[in-house]
Amino acid sequence: MFCIVAFVILSILGIFSATNRSLAKEALDCVLRRVTLRPCNTGFDEKMKARILGSVITRSENAARLINSHFELLSWTFFILMFASSIYAVRSSYLFYVTGSCNGLNQTAFCVLDPQGSSNQISGIDETCKVKPTTAADLTLSGVNLTDFPIMNSNSKDTIVMIGSYGCDYTRKAYPLVRELVDKSKASFIYLDYPVKEKTDYLSRVGFCVAKQDPGKYWQFNDTLFAADKAKLEDVSFIEETLTGLGMDSKAIGFCASDPQTQATVTQQLDQILKTNFYGTPTVFINGDPLIGPKPYRVYAIKLRGLWYW
Repeated sequence: MFCIVAFVILSILGIFSATNRSLAKEALDCVLRRVTLRPCNTGFDEKMKARILGSVITRSENAARLINSHFELLSWTFFILMFASSIYAVRSSYLFYVTGSCNGLNQTAFCVLDPQGSSNQISGIDETCKVKPTTAADLTLSGVNLTDFPIMNSNSKDTIVMIGSYGCDYTRKAYPLVRELVDKSKASFIYLDYPVKEKTDYLSRVGFCVAKQDPGKYWQFNDTLFAADKAKLEDVSFIEETLTGLGMDSKAIGFCASDPQTQATVTQQLDQILKTNFYGTPTVFINGDPLIGPKPYRVYAIKLRGLWYW
């Protein structure tokens, strides 16, 4: 098995060295003969063994004797380690492709393909009153009343529910990708605004009033807020200009947003959102399965329709 390990290593080194490319060719010939149960006729394994022992003996005769006595065993050991690490690398690459993490969906352990954990970043909510910290396993839409929230493509068999915050950088990263998927798949879409980064629920109240006055304009309003400069989100004049630009009565919307009944209704909606046990934005449920953090577009698409769709 030494020739297999040597072939892999020398092939990599051969990128930078002509000598190693020549040795890699000999190693390949040895590999092809060994897999057909024939001995290497090039003497490659003995040649490399001699080189290794020659290098080691100048440093330690005892180590050289040990390697010489157990060369075949050491070869098998390195082969097994290489094989196991290759399987792990392939598994990690596959998981990263379909979930955005080397460790699986919603797993936050270190991933060499995403060292900064950008696919799992969230703006967290205050959990100081909770006895037990919430985990991904606790997330659910069961028992959550979503009938009072605006819905796009209500007749679709697929449903995407996104919990986000207009002022959350991670939500702002994920939102256009989710909207793109909704446009392509025609899945039902519900956006649940929870003001994690905003100082008040003002935008939630305005959004409620926009949907009440013209449900179709609600999605245009939503898209505009996510595309706008984040610093303007709590600027009342900017919101009024946005509403006017959408052809809506900004004064009527403002009056509705300040109505105590609107405040009470929005508070009830926020309570419904909390029933999902979400602990940060963005959290996206695709047909009931949660994805936490701003995933790449392919992850959302694969989760909705499978690998073939992406």
